[in-house]
Amino acid sequence: MKVISFIEQPFVIRRILKHLDLWENPRSPPQPLELVCEPCADYVPWQQDDVPEIEVG
Repeated sequence: MKVISFIEQPFVIRRILKHLDLWENPRSPPQPLELVCEPCADYVPWQQDDVPEIEVG
């Protein structure tokens, strides 16, 4: 399959999508979420005891 052309005119895109009943009116973007990041005192990322021993041979 080859691309033979692109539709670049917004009014043409809108008419095609409306004809196919796929056009939705633009809506405002969602409100940003407030993220809270708190460190966990129990988490230690690089504890030597947690590293498994590797046997070679």
